[in-house]
Amino acid sequence: MTVTPGLTEIPDISRALECIKNKTPFEYVLNGPSQESREFIKNVALEYLREINKEKSYNLLCLCIEEVISNCVKANIKRAYFLSNNLDINNPEDYQKGMKNFKEAGMGNSKDAQFVEKINSLGLYVKLNFRLEGNTFYLTARNNSVISKEEIERIHKKLKLCENQTPEQMFMNSIDTTEGAGLGIIMIKRILSQISSTNDCFNISATDTETITELKILK
Repeated sequence: MTVTPGLTEIPDISRALECIKNKTPFEYVLNGPSQESREFIKNVALEYLREINKEKSYNLLCLCIEEVISNCVKANIKRAYFLSNNLDINNPEDYQKGMKNFKEAGMGNSKDAQFVEKINSLGLYVKLNFRLEGNTFYLTARNNSVISKEEIERIHKKLKLCENQTPEQMFMNSIDTTEGAGLGIIMIKRILSQISSTNDCFNISATDTETITELKILK
């Protein structure tokens, strides 16, 4: 079941409960970073956690959900900024120029109303998919601001470098002046490693049309 709300419409959680009961995926399209939307997403996640008896992990998972949503929305804001300024995000020269101006203009704020509206007008989206497979809960976020191969490589490198490191070492090794500190992604992986009984609990990948972030929680 897919739910595509209006900008102020929040669906009834009974739709998600129906999907859980019928063992079918539940998809929610985030049209704006409102607090009501985020609370709805967290409430849905709690119901899925209950199904695998992991509700005690709710608060930690919420930290991961907040970070994933913020990353997806910020990626869409960045894409909207590039398109609005006639810059090719895949052109190295345009990318360097665009990122410099993007940061100086402070447009990385995921609650910026101007670019949230621009995102919607350009057809950029964030889709959250909840599903259960046996004793495993999958939460997948998809957005159509496609991450580059270089960015994927940087992320995977950060995650690899920070395995089995202290928080201080993680901070020093996560600094990336191109895209930011990257501590959020490392935080997600560390938290999920604590609450999920599987090594492949977190992954970021990309197709030709979407960036895909997957959280996997095994009972």
